[in-house]
Amino acid sequence: MTMRIGIDTGGTFTDLVVADGDRVRVVTKSLTTYDDLARGLLNAIEKAELGPAEIDRIVHGTTVALNAILTRRGATVGLVTTQGFRDLLDMGRGWRSPEAIDDPRWRRPHELRPLIPRHLRRTVAERMTAEGEVLVPLDESGLLEEVASLREQGCLSIAVCFLHAYKYPAHEQRAAELIRERFPDVAVSISSDIAPFPREYNRLSTCVLNAYAQPLMASYTRSVEKRLADGGHGAPLMFMTNSGGLHTPETTADRPVTTLNSGPVGGVMGVQSYARLLDLPNLVGLDMGGTSTDVAVVADGRAATARELELEHDIVVSMPVLEIHSIGAGGGSIISVDPAGGLHVGPQSARSDPGPACYGRGGTAPTVTDAALLLGWLNPETALGGEIHPDLGAAERVFADLGERLGARAGEVATTAMEVAVNSMAEAIRHLTVYRGVDPREFGLLAYGAAGPLAATQVARVLQIPKVVIPALAGVFSAFGLLEGSHVHEEVVPMMSVGTPDTVVAAFDTLRETAVTAVERFGRPADEVDVEFIVDAMYMGQRWELPTRVDPTHADPVAHLTEEFGATHTRQFGYALPAPIQIASLRVRVLAADTPAPRPAPLPQRPEAHPVGLREVVLGGQRIPVEIYRSTELAPGQVVRGPAVLEAPSSTCVLVAGDVARVDDRGDIVVGLEGSV
Repeated sequence: MTMRIGIDTGGTFTDLVVADGDRVRVVTKSLTTYDDLARGLLNAIEKAELGPAEIDRIVHGTTVALNAILTRRGATVGLVTTQGFRDLLDMGRGWRSPEAIDDPRWRRPHELRPLIPRHLRRTVAERMTAEGEVLVPLDESGLLEEVASLREQGCLSIAVCFLHAYKYPAHEQRAAELIRERFPDVAVSISSDIAPFPREYNRLSTCVLNAYAQPLMASYTRSVEKRLADGGHGAPLMFMTNSGGLHTPETTADRPVTTLNSGPVGGVMGVQSYARLLDLPNLVGLDMGGTSTDVAVVADGRAATARELELEHDIVVSMPVLEIHSIGAGGGSIISVDPAGGLHVGPQSARSDPGPACYGRGGTAPTVTDAALLLGWLNPETALGGEIHPDLGAAERVFADLGERLGARAGEVATTAMEVAVNSMAEAIRHLTVYRGVDPREFGLLAYGAAGPLAATQVARVLQIPKVVIPALAGVFSAFGLLEGSHVHEEVVPMMSVGTPDTVVAAFDTLRETAVTAVERFGRPADEVDVEFIVDAMYMGQRWELPTRVDPTHADPVAHLTEEFGATHTRQFGYALPAPIQIASLRVRVLAADTPAPRPAPLPQRPEAHPVGLREVVLGGQRIPVEIYRSTELAPGQVVRGPAVLEAPSSTCVLVAGDVARVDDRGDIVVGLEGSV
């Protein structure tokens, strides 16, 4: 049995879950400390009151690298690329059509321009053909001269991206060797290591983003490790990656771009786990936190994956990721009015400092949390996150000010704001379902995050989703999901060839050979690891490939790839095609799942809980008295009918008329809409 910590640093709270073997033992929440993120992490650990010797592993989900990119607070970076490609960062993926030149959607405002200004982009003489022939040898002296100039101009990190290096990396590898030897204080990122995949701009963008975040992430990982060690917590520290695996601090510091979505990915891993636990293979995850709402889809028990993460227009990361669609609609999202009188929820956020007005920390803008408090959805007598005692008067004042501008009462504005937020979340789910030919009515909705359960059944009603699940650990679910991750090592073999019978057979042979190398490099016996075989493929004529799991020992590789890719394409987009398949790359993932999957502790057998009181709550535009239950007192099998409010220490579930909630043996709440559980 092992004691592990999952800790997720979110936009408002830092959440912590402690698992003892296969049972969750402790959960805590602490305010995220933006001036020193490591301090918030340590505060959450201290609240858990654990002896340092008890902890065997700490798994961390963080958006340090992502925030550095979004806020443009990364390092000064220099780029070295092939002669003739200096302006690829400006060109991006190119204009879509002559008419698009005048389309404002394709014009970059100043803050979205390349992370590396042109004077810090340099070229060197070198050239490989697409077949691997050396046309122009690498100019080593010219390379070092350019890097020396970049270093003099304050560059702390260098990105190196040469033509066709995804398949023929010799020039990039030699460049990295020379730079590290001559300039040991400079961080180096080479595209063939960071993103060994086709498409020149995507590979360049990924390499540049990695270089941009690398010094900051290296500093953060060192700081966290030192602070943990100083506090007596010497347990191994691991970081969640975009694909659901775990990396060491050393790998994370070297490849921070792999952790951009690591916090939200923890939640998706939890949704995938619950799909198995509840025998609900089709689930939509709805994570509403303090800053944003993240949506993900699990179909047939597997989370949807993608080969690209677009942070902003043409700011892309090209690597395997669990697909998450995010919108700026969280509990701390600011409610504003545009010049035409339209009401908006987000994307600006009050974050944790100063936070919503009701936090009493100096916030003056109305937020979703203020609206929920004003409508009675949140209890003004209960501390938010266990730390903040809400100020109902402050929420009333900011909405009264907003109401004056709109000529409406504060309660009416709060009701409308929540309706906007609900429909924004429903629209985010449509992006991953309806707009891809997938029927959300065939899915359940699993709502988590501190604010997710508040509006879960209302979002489900908009989409006609018949069942909603509120997990027992909803308020700290992403931290819980971090404990589902496995230590991972991946080997990539680029191909870029049409899937003819000969090439498919050759691809499967290559996968088997690569697996042996991957297991050896992982350093674990073959019988102690799981090996996944993945073909990144697309139908001929498509632009983006899909990761498809295959069995390289299958007797008929062509039929097997056709069937598995068709099934993957159907899960992702709702259809398959009788078209040739093109193979972009092959991947072998080695995972060590050496810890048991944690589960909430079973509820004790006890009498059914009674309401602890009544509170006036606004539902459907009407203020009505509603029964209030404490979720922690509900009995296994107990049924609660809406309207009702179920209050837990870290989340609140609002049931509307027609909702029927049943509590399972672990304290998860399964809600059937229109009386069907």
